[in-house]
Amino acid sequence: MVRVEAVVDVFDRAAERRRFPEPEHPYSYLISARLHAFSDAERWALVVDIVGYNPRAGNVVDVLHALGNCLTGTDEAWHTRFANRIDNFADLFEGDPGAVRYRQVPLVIRGQAVPVAAAATIRPEDLFRLLAPQHRDLLLAENAEIRQLVPPDLPRVLCLDDWHHTTLRVRPPSPERDRQRQLHETLTRHLPPQRQVAFEVRPSDIETYQQISEVLATADPSHYRPALPGNTHWTNWPMSGAL
Repeated sequence: MVRVEAVVDVFDRAAERRRFPEPEHPYSYLISARLHAFSDAERWALVVDIVGYNPRAGNVVDVLHALGNCLTGTDEAWHTRFANRIDNFADLFEGDPGAVRYRQVPLVIRGQAVPVAAAATIRPEDLFRLLAPQHRDLLLAENAEIRQLVPPDLPRVLCLDDWHHTTLRVRPPSPERDRQRQLHETLTRHLPPQRQVAFEVRPSDIETYQQISEVLATADPSHYRPALPGNTHWTNWPMSGAL
């Protein structure tokens, strides 16, 4: 039997090690995301698929964040896999980094040519975001890619194209963290509620991941009853790619 507390503990420990998915990653301009939950009586796995344009990597990169107690190919409770999505990235732009120009040629994704109507002066991140409405399935992971991380017989119990995420603020356990927590509580104790800021924000503090933990522990998708609207569309994370 899977316990909710065990699932939440994996989420929080992954966040402490910066292994929990964040839509607003500073190195990657968010394009699209999808969440998959798998579970049975004894096993569970969560795979969060986040696609973004990463200038450092020189491509649109699909990052698969897997967490669970049965991940394929690892004894750890988390694993990350990366896949470049644009086959002909080197052919798309010309010019120096300060004045990159789009050559207005089709983008080749998984061997499929995708024409994109855009001006030569478009910024790369804006060009790739034009793919999201019609071609997001080409960018996001196929089932075979996901099953490289998750046992093939583990049932999928939930799949979300949009959910409510809150920016995490997590510190690894240490005596210094405990001291800082006490100081924070002392300094903010008498502030009005509208001015109080949480010392930390962990996945276990967020309604979405509380409910998804219940789904994973019970293999029952009815536990996912979000009160907050989804916000994983790229327009909600303007600081993604900021660094």
